Amino acid sequence: MLIEKTDGYAIEDRKGGHAKNSSNRVQVEHLWLRKPPPDLAKPFGAFFWPLEVTALAVAICAALLFARVIEVGAVSVNWVVTFNVNVAVALIIIVAGIAVMVPKALKKPREVLNTSSIVSLVALLVVALYFLSGDIQLGPVQGINLGTFSYTIAALDFNLLGSALLAVVLLCLAFRKSSISILALLVLFLWWGFSIEGLNFSIFSELVTSQSGASLLRTMVPPSWSYFGLVIQPMLLTIQTAVVATCIGIVGAVPLSMLAARNTTPHPVIYTIVRFFINTIRAIPALVLALLFITFVGLGPVPGALGLGLHTISSLTKLYAEAIESVEPQPIEALSASGANGIQRFRWGVFPQVFPLLVSSSIYYWESNTRDSTVVAFVGGGGIGFLLNQNLSLLNYSNVSVILITLVITVAALDRISDFVRSRVL
Repeated sequence: MLIEKTDGYAIEDRKGGHAKNSSNRVQVEHLWLRKPPPDLAKPFGAFFWPLEVTALAVAICAALLFARVIEVGAVSVNWVVTFNVNVAVALIIIVAGIAVMVPKALKKPREVLNTSSIVSLVALLVVALYFLSGDIQLGPVQGINLGTFSYTIAALDFNLLGSALLAVVLLCLAFRKSSISILALLVLFLWWGFSIEGLNFSIFSELVTSQSGASLLRTMVPPSWSYFGLVIQPMLLTIQTAVVATCIGIVGAVPLSMLAARNTTPHPVIYTIVRFFINTIRAIPALVLALLFITFVGLGPVPGALGLGLHTISSLTKLYAEAIESVEPQPIEALSASGANGIQRFRWGVFPQVFPLLVSSSIYYWESNTRDSTVVAFVGGGGIGFLLNQNLSLLNYSNVSVILITLVITVAALDRISDFVRSRVL
């Protein structure tokens, strides 16, 4: 029987049986007394002190300028910046295409002449020419005029300008693996985020000592339970809106996610276009989308469901695409080797791997849409949100408390239902 000691632990040769208790038994150190492994002892790596000292000095200067401990001042300039937006968009498209293709061409010159690269280049040039044409009629295609951008810079604040430039320096040092610069950027970002005018520690004490807030809470209790009968139908309409919006999101997101994932998209140009589309839609709040749909279909719950559904498409497409990109490639490669087409590869190689994540994301957005449909209903889309807005406007806070209690109970019940569905499906 052989006994070895490795990292303070007794390792027994399996051929020799169990180690017996004896006076010369190997003592094993307690886990909490052991030193951490070398790769965990310094999670940020070894310090390169010249780089870290430079980062610390830059961070201190940026903090002093931002806090205006060092006041540099400002100067009035009244500069007017103007440019044609169509030309700017076309240049951005061309420069972005060059920035993507040139590094690939330098690494693999032969790939520049393949069909995929040629199609991508032609598509970029066509889109750039479309924006350069402005609102000119190009045969059956009508151009679009994005106008002229104009912005007036009244004054230059050297404190803010210096802080921004030093933050850029810290960002460059962070790419050089400077731990202090990463920490400094995080602290400066949080500092800037909390520098909202009027935000201070007295706000939190006012939340407790405010007389107007206390009087508002007193008017909300006891709730007017006789109003509950008028809340049931709008609450059911809110759930219906969430169901329709979620179904629209799932139906639209599944095919778009196949085009927005790098490992399933048929072409990089399609990937870029779909990603741009979903990012554009996702940047617009669902409430604004509902307002836009009102001009098409009028007031009621339908524009709210359509606006919320379109926003859900963009959000679920991003989640689905990220799930698809994280799948194991071996099943897909095996299907490709056996001659499977794109749909078959997705059905048998991708879908079984991402199905649990798709179900989880879809159920989560059903819960989220139930809450968001309350806000969407504020624009006249019906549902409990419209009722809530009406009672808030009339200062009927006892009715508001009934609506809020109903909403909380409904969301809690939906959460339990979604947990049950997850446990059965996943």
